[in-house]
This record gives sequence, C-alpha cells and structure tokens, in this order.
Amino acid sequence: MLDVHAPHEALHTWKGFFIHIATIVVGLFIAVALEQCVEALRDHREVAALREDLRGESQQTLLDARRAENAQIYELEWLRRRVLQVRTAIFKHKPLEPREPYDAPVFASPDIPIWRSAKAGNRISLLTKGEMNAYGEVEYVQRKVEALSDARKDAEDAVRSFHGEFPVNGSGDIDFTQASVQDLHRYLVLLTTTGVTVNRYLYWLRMLHGAEVAVIDGKTNPDDLYASESKIAGTSAGDPL
Repeated sequence: MLDVHAPHEALHTWKGFFIHIATIVVGLFIAVALEQCVEALRDHREVAALREDLRGESQQTLLDARRAENAQIYELEWLRRRVLQVRTAIFKHKPLEPREPYDAPVFASPDIPIWRSAKAGNRISLLTKGEMNAYGEVEYVQRKVEALSDARKDAEDAVRSFHGEFPVNGSGDIDFTQASVQDLHRYLVLLTTTGVTVNRYLYWLRMLHGAEVAVIDGKTNPDDLYASESKIAGTSAGDPL
C-alpha cells in the first residue's frame, strides 16, 4: 500500500479542513487503484504463465499417452500369440512352444505434475471455470490410468514369478518341459489376466489421449470432452485376447 501524506501547514478554516480531508481521500483512492492495477497485472502474468505451462504439459501427456498406447498394442498382440501357444499345449496335448522374442517399445506412463502442483498451491483459481472443469476431467482420467498402470505391473509381475518357478534351458528360454497340465492352466490364467489389465490400461490411455486433444484444442464444455474421449477410446475396452 502506498503512503499518503497530508499537507503539514496548520488548518485554520473549514475550507482548509475539507481540502485536507479531500486530499487524503483522493490520495487513498489513487493508492488503492494503483495497487489493484499492480495486482491485476501480476495475476494476468501469472495466469498466462500457468496456461502456457499447462498447455505444454498437455502436449507432453498426449505424446506419452501415444507412446504408451503403442507399447500396449504390442504387448496385447504378443500375449494373444502366447495364449494361443499355451492353449494348444493344453488342449492338443503338445509340448509348449518357446516364447517369441519380446521387444515392446519403451514408454513412460503419462503424468500431470504441473496441474497437481498448481491445484495444491490454489493457483488454479486464476483459471476460468471452464478451464478448471476441463483440467479436472483430465485429472480424473489420469487417476484411472495410474490405477490401471499399477494393476498391469502387478499382473506382469505374477507372470514373471511363474516363470521363475522353472529352469532356463541352454538357449536362455524358460524350460517348460516338466510343467504339468495344472501348471499350464495356471499359466493360461496369468496370461489372460495380464491381457485384461493391459487392455483396460490401453482403454484409459486412449481416454486420456482424447481428453488432452480436446483441452489442447481449447474445448472446455464437458460434452465436447466426453465426445473426444469416446472418439479415441471407443465405447468399450473390447476383447483383449
């Protein structure tokens, strides 16, 4: 707040008194107006910087989501072929074929740290209601993605643990020659469970993809966001295997 100083000469008349009061009041109005202008300018710069940061985060999230989608599509196809091998071994009473090489694309599961930091610091109050709703929808989908990412990792770890129960042959692959029919049935369950979790993860990655596309395009209406999500993700997670 700016300081307002009244004139130092003595007041001898009512006119002088009122001039003195008016000077103080006008000075205070000017001081308040200047301070509000400074705050408005600071808020304008802060919200502009926040919008730029959030837009950059949306673009990175979209890039990460696309990379993750490609990796899940690869894994689902690999799982489909492996499940077919295990089913053939069980129901046609044949030796289990060696696993195919697994070379899924490297990816990082999407995250939204800038939005969450702004929300924790109450900076999102600078945004419009529509913007807050749009990024709030992205955060909702992001939480689904994170939960399913954890479920996918747990399912994959269960398959790895099963593999660890068997020796490794000379070619470096797991030796299933001593696996019983019950072992193969358990393996089939683990593989199909992994397929289900990977497919659900893929579905919500695509939902996030759609939400971020809408946000980047400047859409804040919930119906527009849902339409974009549905367009990318489809109506259901589908049959993983």
